[in-house]
Amino acid sequence: MKLQLDTHDLGCMIEELSDIAVSPEREQRQQSIPILGGTAQMQRILLRKGMEINLYEGKFLEPVTLDVGVRYPHLEISYTLSGQGCWETAGSPRSYHLAPGVSNLVYIQDTKLRVELLPQERSVHMELRVDVRYFSELLPELARMSNEPFFCRQTAGSPHISHIVEQMKQCPYSGRLQKLYLEGKAYELLACQLDAAEKEEERIRAASKLKADDIQCLHQAREILSRTWKEPPGLLELARLVGLNDYKLKLGFKELFGTTVFGYVRGLRMNEARKILEQGEANVSEAATMVGYHNLSHFASLFRKTFGYNPSEFVRTKEVQG
Repeated sequence: MKLQLDTHDLGCMIEELSDIAVSPEREQRQQSIPILGGTAQMQRILLRKGMEINLYEGKFLEPVTLDVGVRYPHLEISYTLSGQGCWETAGSPRSYHLAPGVSNLVYIQDTKLRVELLPQERSVHMELRVDVRYFSELLPELARMSNEPFFCRQTAGSPHISHIVEQMKQCPYSGRLQKLYLEGKAYELLACQLDAAEKEEERIRAASKLKADDIQCLHQAREILSRTWKEPPGLLELARLVGLNDYKLKLGFKELFGTTVFGYVRGLRMNEARKILEQGEANVSEAATMVGYHNLSHFASLFRKTFGYNPSEFVRTKEVQG
């Protein structure tokens, strides 16, 4: 299925994708909207004028390609909990992957992008979408990215981002309290992402010994790990795949992304383990095996180091809450 859309505000894409025309001015703050056939549904929560949360959940019957023109200053933070896909902007050779545990901070204006969604597995994907025209207070923070028509920063394996998204998805309130809670979490997510983008920019400046080609290779290495974290290539193989020697890969990855290659993979695995336990899909031992750890005590130690509590404590807390 291929669709072409042209958007001038937040509501345009929703109205064209859904079977129900939804006006952003309606008093109703939350709708569940069938999209693109199959079993896919979108929950749209309007927080305030120019800010909304969209949660996509379901399975597509066939591959979906969206060509979307974005004509207004659009800021978005997305997070994929499950499912696969990719997207790119017009004229750019780089493709960005949608994969579990991967988040995107995107600024786009007067640019076209193409999104490809795959039908192999159930998709769960959240977006915080902002029309910057209504948020002048963000402009100083956006100055470094809004000079160009497109900016993207991908993050994978961030426990903090994963935790905020889970809190938003599992919001314990309804009505006006839900709106108040989610708007607060939306600003927390924005602050977290914008702060991380600034720190990454500082690391890039500090990594002045890295050539532009090296930086591109390191981004490619991170994208490979984002797709293959369950069975990632070894350090030498990864270096060969991206065209670097292993020494430059190790040092460059740490300088550019603030973590080691193994630390990055570990973060992705821990996020997946937390999601498995959160959803009650397995016990602690099974979850450890599912994300690639066969030593249970080692897994528990890494989980505690990542989130601040043992996986067994997390399971007991969820059972009490349930």
